[in-house]
Amino acid sequence: MPILNPIRFHGTLSSPGAVASVDFDAGIDDDGNLTMVLDPITPARAATPFVPQGRPLDDQSIFTLVGTSDDGWRFSSETFHLSRWSRPEGRAEIEGSCGLAEFSRDARADHNDMRAWFFRKLATIHGIERQTPLGRLVFTGYREGADQAPQAILAIHANGSESQSWWDQSERFLIHLERVLSLACDVYLVPIYEQRVRDGVMTLRVVQRGRTSLPYMAPFDLLFMRQIFDCAVRSFEERPEAIERLDPAIRWMTAPVAYRESRLTNAMSALESIIARSNLPDLFVDDPAVFHELKKRVRKFLKADPDAPSAMGGKVGELNRRSLRDKLDFLLEDRGIHTADLPIGWLSANARNVIVHTGVAPDQGPEDARLLDHIVWAREIVTRIILDAIGFEGQYQSWLHRTAYLSFPGCRLMTDVAAEQAAAAANP
Repeated sequence: MPILNPIRFHGTLSSPGAVASVDFDAGIDDDGNLTMVLDPITPARAATPFVPQGRPLDDQSIFTLVGTSDDGWRFSSETFHLSRWSRPEGRAEIEGSCGLAEFSRDARADHNDMRAWFFRKLATIHGIERQTPLGRLVFTGYREGADQAPQAILAIHANGSESQSWWDQSERFLIHLERVLSLACDVYLVPIYEQRVRDGVMTLRVVQRGRTSLPYMAPFDLLFMRQIFDCAVRSFEERPEAIERLDPAIRWMTAPVAYRESRLTNAMSALESIIARSNLPDLFVDDPAVFHELKKRVRKFLKADPDAPSAMGGKVGELNRRSLRDKLDFLLEDRGIHTADLPIGWLSANARNVIVHTGVAPDQGPEDARLLDHIVWAREIVTRIILDAIGFEGQYQSWLHRTAYLSFPGCRLMTDVAAEQAAAAANP
């Protein structure tokens, strides 16, 4: 069922140097996509300023399309672009769409301000509601069988008519929540459309999006979103900068991929991003100024050795950089991240390096770890580092343990934790 059934508008299509009257139908389909059908423009010459006249590779022209309906709706977009046009029988038939468009109409005068973002691939069985300094926060949404429908809602309901500062802060709050929940559902979340009420006007703001990819190894499922959601809300007040710093890593972890090798390179890139943006000591083993003199002596030695490859001198500067293993070990020890349940030799950049340089996974014997194992290990450690950084305490789904639920930060099987709690209750 469409989110907004097509509405008949009467308006104008305009560019800096031309205006044409146009009637059109616009709405929002059940996947959150803008639907638009424009009536032919007559006479055909009225559409001449909007039809491309240049070469095929010229920048696409962007126009303004506005309109009003007989029942009080208003439409506005400054990003209308043509996708097809023709001129049969003295009229111009054009097709196009908008990168960003707004539908608006008057709301009740006593309606409190509110902002709601609608997402794909995010879901929770249980509706969750929290009181925050910005107002009532609601997280809800699940519809079985829906693929691209924006079924999840994050909404903030204010206590009245709010100032600009509330709108700025509410946007930052929702961005913070969507980043944390992106990790939770293993899809990088972006709002498909926004509904807001401000100063007595209700607005639907729809953005042109492509298809949203499926999750891969989500550490939280729709049955157990409450704990990670509470952590997301709490961390906005306690450590918002941590989430912002982790955003590139979350993007790498949740990025769409075309083939499986990319899963490993993405997970390893997420790990490198976390290390580079952490507060680790200098990435160099020695002071660069001190190492500079040593580097000159090494290069001089290599030049003097006739058996040394000529290109080796260009690699001398890399000798002063800490290895990924050393940097990660320091980070894990500094943060107290549990790794005892990971297999020996779990961190190996060799498979990732072969993929980067050849485009395919290396051929490995039966005694070596599979590509899937490397993917799972890298994703597991990235997940644990991020959960620690945002202050999460609770249970999550570990793909290292074949989707078993672990406690965090202890990383113990929840079945063991539950058994101990039951035993303690039986023997107080």
